[in-house]
Amino acid sequence: MGPHRSTACARPALRPLLWVFVVMYIGGLNALVPNEQKDSLVRTTPLALLGVQTTPLTTTSGSFEKSSFRCGNGSCENYCSFCRDFHLSKTDCYNTIIPLCSQQFRSDMNAMNNSSWCMWDKVNSPYNKLTKCTEDVADCLLIPWPNKLVEQIFVDMHTSYFQECPEETLRDPPPNVVFALVMTPICLIPAMVVLVVLKTKNGDRRS
Repeated sequence: MGPHRSTACARPALRPLLWVFVVMYIGGLNALVPNEQKDSLVRTTPLALLGVQTTPLTTTSGSFEKSSFRCGNGSCENYCSFCRDFHLSKTDCYNTIIPLCSQQFRSDMNAMNNSSWCMWDKVNSPYNKLTKCTEDVADCLLIPWPNKLVEQIFVDMHTSYFQECPEETLRDPPPNVVFALVMTPICLIPAMVVLVVLKTKNGDRRS
């Protein structure tokens, strides 16, 4: 019974000594590690090991974009919500939406006969729709209009549909019209001079 009691009493006495040894050992290691390495260890320590709950970076950046993304007006919410949902910048979002405008224009043009492509009264409506679509999206995303992307779209459209259209050559007016336009001011100049001279003489006689 006596040895058993002494062993039970020795175990609690050893525990404080063990903790003191562990603390001294850790303190010695900290003294050997340079400050720069300590900082790097602190920075590289996962927050999850410290009991801190983290969220993905995309969620944080996405919420920041949603709060900072400005929209042109209330009617533009569809465009702006699309940009926010896919975490796109204004430029990238504009580059993504604009092809839909040109796609509608191509659909309208392909629905016509090729012979109608060179008739302005036929292509006026789809052409204006394309212009308005690109301008409305730019206004919603607060992007300057016109811009290089819009210019390139219109160049491509003209190359695809209007390149074969004949150009109207300007003709000279008939000779009698040219003669009338030239002689009218020439004849008016002497008449104006005569009126000025007569007016001056009448003024001198009265004085």
